[in-house]
Amino acid sequence: MSIEELIPATLAPSPEQTEILLELAYLVTAADGRLADEELVAFERIASRLYGRAVSPPELDGLIERFAHNVEQAEIEARVRELVPSLEKDLHAAAYRLALGVAFVDHDASEQEDALHKVLGDALGLTPEIRAALSRQVSLGGGKARPPT
Repeated sequence: MSIEELIPATLAPSPEQTEILLELAYLVTAADGRLADEELVAFERIASRLYGRAVSPPELDGLIERFAHNVEQAEIEARVRELVPSLEKDLHAAAYRLALGVAFVDHDASEQEDALHKVLGDALGLTPEIRAALSRQVSLGGGKARPPT
């Protein structure tokens, strides 16, 4: 299963909602202060899927530049909390799955990313049971934070 498959085929968010989904995915992924190559590829793929067309390298750079102004953990957490109220309720599960999927794709869990997953889940109002179910979906499609030992 690919990262794109974390986005239901019927999902067609407005341009504004797409931007929020992408920024949330970016913020959680960049919480550890870096974007691995695998994370950049995954981010480009979900952006292309959400836009319904291929995203060019300059467009991808532009997205990252727009979203990258929050660099400290507290700034990122505040931005996540600021964005979520503008996200349509029916996109909450997708936002959580996408953020986890992009962050997990490099198989390198970080404490900062884990902390942001909690902040995002809390902001989205997702119960621990729903978070666990969504995490299981991501482990099948987007990667798993820790490969089996």
